[in-house]
Amino acid sequence: MASVKLFRVTEFAESIFASPLAHRTSRHPLVVMLLVALWLATAGHWPLWQTLVTQAQAGAASLPMLLALGAELLLFALFWLALTAWRGLMKPAITVLLFWTALGACLMWLLRSSGEAVAVTPGMLLQFLVKKESWGQLLNWQCGVTLLVVAVLPALLIWRRRIRRIPLMQSLLVNTIILIAVYAFLLWVSGTFSHVVPSPLSVMSWLMQLKV
Repeated sequence: MASVKLFRVTEFAESIFASPLAHRTSRHPLVVMLLVALWLATAGHWPLWQTLVTQAQAGAASLPMLLALGAELLLFALFWLALTAWRGLMKPAITVLLFWTALGACLMWLLRSSGEAVAVTPGMLLQFLVKKESWGQLLNWQCGVTLLVVAVLPALLIWRRRIRRIPLMQSLLVNTIILIAVYAFLLWVSGTFSHVVPSPLSVMSWLMQLKV
């Protein structure tokens, strides 16, 4: 009886041998991280992409620059996920990142409507949120739709989805590989698009000066 009780309270009870259906229908953490990072880099920055498409049509932004920015946003999203999304903390960490990105998109809408630069850094968003009067500016339909689409619905989907439990050391290995790959890929992007002005690693600096 003691061995049966031990079996029930250990992770082995959730493994493929005890629950093959749950194991097959669950998602590997790496797959979840890649999907979330892609969502954050695209839908999470939709106001920015709208502005950039307009700038590209006017000849102010080139395709290599847009590709470089997309790669940079995707890599930085993976970087934060690799630092925060650990077993047991993965769903809460992803939820926080979703809402943080959605609030950043809300601020982008506000800046866009006022004709200012659309790019938002984490520091800018933090300075905006610490001011009590700033929250009233978020009470508009654009921010409501952004929060619903970018954060609320994906968060509900994440919490309903089963994420495969992997050993701590395997999780550490996966996250370490992601961090190394992000760094290596950033170097590759910088070298590949070295002819682009500004360089891919300074695209955000260019965006801070870009007007609608």
